[in-house]
Amino acid sequence: MSTLTRPKPDTTTAVPAPLRGSVRVLLRLHRRSLWSAGAFLAAVAAALVAAVLRADHLVEDFAKSGCTTTGSLRSCFQPARSYADSMLEVSRISDYASLVLVALPAVVGAFVAGPLIAREGENGTFRLSWTQSVSPVQWLTARLTTSAMLVVPGTLALTAVLAWARPRTGVEYPAEWYELDTFLASGTVPVAHVLLALALGALIGLRLRRTVPAMAVSLVISGLVTVALVRLRDSLWSVTRDIFVPSSGYIWPDRAAVVEWGYITSGGDRLPADICTNALDLDVCRSEHSVAHGYLEYHPASHYWPLQLVETGILLALAALAVFAAFRVLRRLHG
Repeated sequence: MSTLTRPKPDTTTAVPAPLRGSVRVLLRLHRRSLWSAGAFLAAVAAALVAAVLRADHLVEDFAKSGCTTTGSLRSCFQPARSYADSMLEVSRISDYASLVLVALPAVVGAFVAGPLIAREGENGTFRLSWTQSVSPVQWLTARLTTSAMLVVPGTLALTAVLAWARPRTGVEYPAEWYELDTFLASGTVPVAHVLLALALGALIGLRLRRTVPAMAVSLVISGLVTVALVRLRDSLWSVTRDIFVPSSGYIWPDRAAVVEWGYITSGGDRLPADICTNALDLDVCRSEHSVAHGYLEYHPASHYWPLQLVETGILLALAALAVFAAFRVLRRLHG
């Protein structure tokens, strides 16, 4: 007599089934917005590729002319000017792409806060979902993971294309690493900003449960976070300090992000850099103020990655806190 055994359930597929169903519903519900966003990012990437091809062509043609941008030959004035103007137009495409990455977190946060979460709270449909096969935790997890799976690869791809394109489109107009749009649109910071915006959007959407107010608050908070980190960035890593004699012909470090500079008196006090700006004789002015040395505090180019990683860590920590807070709010709503 044989014994029949009950087949074991496929735990790898049975557990996440409701979550997969929620993801499919989300993708179907917001497919137009997602396709539009994907097409826009693809168009930006294509524009960068086209800009690189045009920049390479301009550089090659100008090199064949035998002219330089610093030459004094009269016959080269017009070719050099045309070349510089064309390269400026090309470099602006990289600038516009950088602005897209800078603005992307705010857009993502507003979308998550409004259409993705607050709208369901406003319509009351989220409670209907909870009464069916999807638990509140699965409901929110589906929205967070789906958004992250779509936004993170897109952000990484555009950041990579921009990093490849920027040096080639900025041959004549290079972007410095410390400039606002360059720093925010390169390295690991863009993805971290997007994840924080996503988490904050979820928290705001759950708290307000009104589409338009949630989107507005999310936009404001995303902007405030960016402004706060920009203001704090110089203090995220210890600066390098140079002390020099003002009349020694000190040359500032190349590609340095200057934090502060000025003078130090014989008594050790600091004086602002512009204290002798209107003086007829700089040496006399410095002597009258007992200037002993000049000082320069700055971040060299080697501080790029330390600053990037510290800021990324702060953003990810804030994102984790926002996700935790969002689930706490969800628990109160469900309880």
